[in-house]
Amino acid sequence: MALSPVFLQTLVNFLHNVFTAMWVGGMLTLLFAVMPSMRKILGKSKESQALNTQIKKTLSVLTYISIVGLIITGLMMGKKAQLAGDYTGFFSFGTEYSTLLSIKHLLYILMVALAIFRSVIVDRLKKPTQEMKMKINMYLLILNVIAGLAVLLLSSNIAVLASIP
Repeated sequence: MALSPVFLQTLVNFLHNVFTAMWVGGMLTLLFAVMPSMRKILGKSKESQALNTQIKKTLSVLTYISIVGLIITGLMMGKKAQLAGDYTGFFSFGTEYSTLLSIKHLLYILMVALAIFRSVIVDRLKKPTQEMKMKINMYLLILNVIAGLAVLLLSSNIAVLASIP
C-alpha cells in the first residue's frame, strides 16, 4: 500500500518543524529559563559549571540530531519546491522564494558553525579562564538564538510565498 503524497509531504514538514522546535526551542529555553535560574540558585559555583557542562552535552546531542534531520527534510522539501517551480536551486537568487531560502541556508550554516564552535571548541581553548569560556558560550548562544529566530521569520515568509497562487 503506497502512502499518499499529501501524507508524505505533511510528515516531512512535520519532522522539519519538530527538528527546528527542538533546536531553536532548546536554545530559547536555555537562554531565558535554565541559565538565569541556574545563576540565581547556584551562582558561579563549581556545581553551576558542572551542571552547565552536562546540559550543554545533552543539548548538543539534540542539536546534532536536529542538524541532520533538518538537512534531510530540507532536501526533501527543496525537491518538492523545485518541482513546483518556486525554488531555482541551492544558493540561487533567481526568485524571491529562492533568495529568501538562500539567506535562510546561509543563516543555517552560521547556526551549525556556532553550535559546533560552542559545543566542541570553546571548552578546548587553553587561554581563557573558565569564567571567560562561560561568557563566550553565552555570547555564542545569544548569536545562535538571533540567527534561529531570523530563520523562523524567513521560514514563515517562505511558507506564505509558497501558499500564494
